[in-house]
Amino acid sequence: MTQFPQSKKDSLRELLGDYCADISWVSIGGHSRRKVTFQIDGKNRLGSFAEKSHNLIEIEDDSSAEKEISALILPLKHFLKTQEQNFYSQATVTLFDNGLDLVLTAKKEPNFSQVKKLIDFAKEKNLNISSRVKDGISPIFSLRKNQIFFTDFKINLDSDIFIQATRLGLESIIKIIRSLILQPIHVVDIYSGFGAYSFAIHDLVKSISAFEGSQKMIDMLNKNAAENDLGSRIKGMVRDVFSSPITARELKFFDLAIINPPRNGASPQVLEIAKSQLKNLIYVSCNPESFKRDTKILIDAGFKIKNLTAIDQFYATKHLELVAIFQK
Repeated sequence: MTQFPQSKKDSLRELLGDYCADISWVSIGGHSRRKVTFQIDGKNRLGSFAEKSHNLIEIEDDSSAEKEISALILPLKHFLKTQEQNFYSQATVTLFDNGLDLVLTAKKEPNFSQVKKLIDFAKEKNLNISSRVKDGISPIFSLRKNQIFFTDFKINLDSDIFIQATRLGLESIIKIIRSLILQPIHVVDIYSGFGAYSFAIHDLVKSISAFEGSQKMIDMLNKNAAENDLGSRIKGMVRDVFSSPITARELKFFDLAIINPPRNGASPQVLEIAKSQLKNLIYVSCNPESFKRDTKILIDAGFKIKNLTAIDQFYATKHLELVAIFQK
């Protein structure tokens, strides 16, 4: 692992100094991103847009991405040269634990000839491939189910799943969560996504109630729980916890809450946690600014930060992942 950037340390200390003097630093380093979206311009050039513009900067490798993803860039560029111009706009590559997955965003559904070329490319590069038109993804060639591995089982995921930026980042977060669970407890997993944290702690808990706004995510979570004989322990429920947060009354049935909101934070939910009898909270955040806002609510309600870890899993960017253990 590389050294944690001093500039990120300084800015985070300046932002959160009033709330937490001690911060643990985890640096992931380069060649670690497991999901990357590349831009494709009208001439089928592959790269990324310059900041605040649509000027494409072509690339031949990506020092932030896992090596398997970076190694796909040149072959993908050569493949795009054989395709109709101004047809594809993005290429999203994900390295699941069992192999690569490629989703090409297109202006319209590919025709028979284009599909054949996509299949040939997928076979040659040993990857799953799909096309995305508007909001819908259509599998074109699947060598295997996309999977994430846990210690004692595997779960199946869709191509367009939201996933932590790096494997080591996810492992670091899971290690912190597991360190807090010293006896079998009841857990609520809020903004659960496909249930990564729920599955990672299933052996330590009595029950997990997972809440997520996406029906697709919850269906995936419940299906994976059932397939791994965890349906009696992990239960996923659809709920928009921003407009309809888990109430203080509902929270009295849980010993620990895990919350992993989007970048805008989770103030409505945090206000309910602040009013509740809950004593233990783990807050995972990708935005220190919204985290600070929510932290003030919690501290004003009597919570303290027992442990704060900053994970630099967004190599060569200004972004950070934070994991905080709050206790009242």
